[in-house]
Amino acid sequence: MRTVFAAVVLSAALFAADAGKPGAHVSSIPVTDLNGRATSVATAGKVTAVVFISAQCPVSGAYNERMEDIYKDYRDRIQFVFINSNATEPDDMVAKHAKEHGFSFQVWRDPNNVAADMFNAQVTPEVFIIGKDSVILYHGRIDDAQNVARVTVKNMRQALDEVLAGKAVTTPEAKAFGCTIKRGKKTV
Repeated sequence: MRTVFAAVVLSAALFAADAGKPGAHVSSIPVTDLNGRATSVATAGKVTAVVFISAQCPVSGAYNERMEDIYKDYRDRIQFVFINSNATEPDDMVAKHAKEHGFSFQVWRDPNNVAADMFNAQVTPEVFIIGKDSVILYHGRIDDAQNVARVTVKNMRQALDEVLAGKAVTTPEAKAFGCTIKRGKKTV
């Protein structure tokens, strides 16, 4: 019995360690709309970009315009899921932030950090690109500089272009940087 229990614990630990890494499988993403209605977004059959964002993080804020531009440039070819997982940012704050910045994309909530934990997302902004077969192909940053004038590598755009062209992603991981996701306390 101990051997079976140990195998289950080890298997769960290995799964958690691989969460969010290229090669991991994600068939649906649990989210909640800003009215508190829970749903899930299926990934099968479409390229999906999951972006963890924040209403308060200055790093995420520096990317507001770039995220909107990426969304507008690719929205006809891929599915976007922008998620705010911060327990310190209530729905009304998230809605106000989206409106003030003119987001044309929907911002989803992750009130119990289920999606953030599923991807092992740590910071905002942080990106995961999922292929049509529901496998993560890219994990990391939007680009390599918070200051748009210093950007030399547009990692997210490069990965999206490669995936849409049917090519392997040249750089499947690029360390994301930003503010930590403020997770809520877990209840048992």
